[in-house]
Amino acid sequence: MHLDMQKGVYYAQLRVPKDAQKVIGKTAFKRTLQTRNKLEAQQKAIPLIQQWKAEIDTARLPAAERLTAQFSAHRAEIRELEQKLSRSSLPQAKHKELIELKALIEGIIQDDILATHGAADGQELSTEQLIESQETYMLATGQTMPFLEHLDAYLEDSQVEKKTKQLKRTQIVNYAADAPLVSDATHQTIRDYIRKMSKVRGLSNKTIKTHLSSLAVYFEYLRVEFSAVPQDRLNPFKGQKLPEVNRKAALKAERMAFNVEDIQKLDNALRLKAMSNNADDQDLALYDVFTFAIYSGARREEIGKLTVDCVKDDVIVIDDAKSRAGIRTIPLHSKLKPLVARLTDGAKGSDFLFRKLTAAQYGHRTDAIGKRFGRTKKALGYDKRYVFHSIRRTVATMLEQSDMLENVASDILGHEKAATLSYGLYSGGTSINQMRFAIETIDYNL
Repeated sequence: MHLDMQKGVYYAQLRVPKDAQKVIGKTAFKRTLQTRNKLEAQQKAIPLIQQWKAEIDTARLPAAERLTAQFSAHRAEIRELEQKLSRSSLPQAKHKELIELKALIEGIIQDDILATHGAADGQELSTEQLIESQETYMLATGQTMPFLEHLDAYLEDSQVEKKTKQLKRTQIVNYAADAPLVSDATHQTIRDYIRKMSKVRGLSNKTIKTHLSSLAVYFEYLRVEFSAVPQDRLNPFKGQKLPEVNRKAALKAERMAFNVEDIQKLDNALRLKAMSNNADDQDLALYDVFTFAIYSGARREEIGKLTVDCVKDDVIVIDDAKSRAGIRTIPLHSKLKPLVARLTDGAKGSDFLFRKLTAAQYGHRTDAIGKRFGRTKKALGYDKRYVFHSIRRTVATMLEQSDMLENVASDILGHEKAATLSYGLYSGGTSINQMRFAIETIDYNL
């Protein structure tokens, strides 16, 4: 432990390595711990030693990085002082002490900025240097803040899956590349960014809307958690008008449902591939998942995450879904019983039903077969409007064409129902028998 005793009182001390002495301005750190008790001294010394080691690490950084780290530390100190100063019960003497300490830190920041220009006074700076120094000073003192400064903390607090966190990170980082400071987030800046997303990057309005939503939530996080945004300032990511849409182009890009003939064509192609001599486990898994999807309407990843225990007593329990409405119990279509019997033979209840699937990034189990399906449907002549998710549209269409009530179809597919007085608010949902009658109407003549 870095302890020394002088005249019966313990001191904390830490030698400064030679390569950091010039920046730190001393050969060693030393401070009295004001105690004669060794155990108490050890406890008091720990945070001091950690702080000194952090200063040494900062001193060893390249000049630009070192200044950024120092300004970040100063900004945190000023923020902490401002929080203390905001307390109404603060004694006048303490208030004066904190004000003086804040002014001292701001003075250090000012001197450090001037030193980067080799100046001792602001009058020695050129107009360009003065403007740059003022911007740096506002940043270092917390009058403005880097937009990404608290991104890691925000994502850590977010109760979403890893893939969604990564998506949010990408969306926020992309914006910050154009507007690096919180103060840069103005209505006009966001308008320009929307135009860039639409015209340069070719993003759809739906995708742009998800970007703006992520940015708006993060902006509020900065306001609430770090007071980086004034309470009376409007959130510039909200209420933005999206670009005009070419309706003909939008119709051409709209997702389409497969019809019965399409399902027959896909079934034939996927079955032949699964039965061919060069078929592998993923070809077999794709055909099984496809079959399960066309008779259940379940989402691809919902199917991939089913365990053996989730499919028994002629029902399917989907308990890992993307929304509350997606958590549901639906009947097992009679056409799926032979498939389920084969998949569950010799398996444990906790085993995945589709054991041949392999987990990809973020734990998703059907990404690989999703790509294989994409290649197959493309080879059959289907464009980007047709995807695996189109099967859900197929099932929804077949249920509608069988004159099934919309609320029954919603319960089968795991869609939110309209919040009407009769169904949305008070209904406990349709019965298994109602859904079984509905789902057995699905027939592709395979």
